[in-house]
Amino acid sequence: MSELPPPYTPTSAPPIWEPHFIDLSQYSSHVLRKPLDPPPDCFSAPSPLRVKSNDFPPFRIPCAGNQLADGFCILYPSGLLEKHGIQQADWTRFLEDLGISARLAGQGLSAVGSRIPITGFPVRGIFSTRATGAAYDSQFTRSPRDEVQTLISVWNQSAFERRKLRVTLQIKGGVDNRAAIHYIPDSHQV
Repeated sequence: MSELPPPYTPTSAPPIWEPHFIDLSQYSSHVLRKPLDPPPDCFSAPSPLRVKSNDFPPFRIPCAGNQLADGFCILYPSGLLEKHGIQQADWTRFLEDLGISARLAGQGLSAVGSRIPITGFPVRGIFSTRATGAAYDSQFTRSPRDEVQTLISVWNQSAFERRKLRVTLQIKGGVDNRAAIHYIPDSHQV
């Protein structure tokens, strides 16, 4: 007579799945550039002919520090994104662009905005030209979180979604400078 396996107990949770990451930090370019200028190659490269959707669970890549401006850890999930046509150089560029856009937003600049900086009109009286331009420009500034979210939307629309991926920004704690920040590429049906 064979013994039956022990009954299922809800206290035994399945192990958490994590992909094997390759640390590409040493290959990260420290060249000053604007995100999306020029557009990355993967925006115009054709997608693979057959891409399986839902072939891996979501994973997280943490922020490199306590603020979005610190950027993200340059980790490439080996064996997962290649099937979707996202190469190491594309992924590294994406992660670098997120940090750059957050730093630019902290300076009041937009990496994804189409607005050209203006010079203020000469004004007489108590308002100087600089103050008038700053007040005008402040209406167009976005927080680092908004800027990063906008850049992620551009990448999703231009590269990831047609390869059956979607990246989302997840901020825990609600405050940018005290949050654990992750983004989750998850394979999905498009």
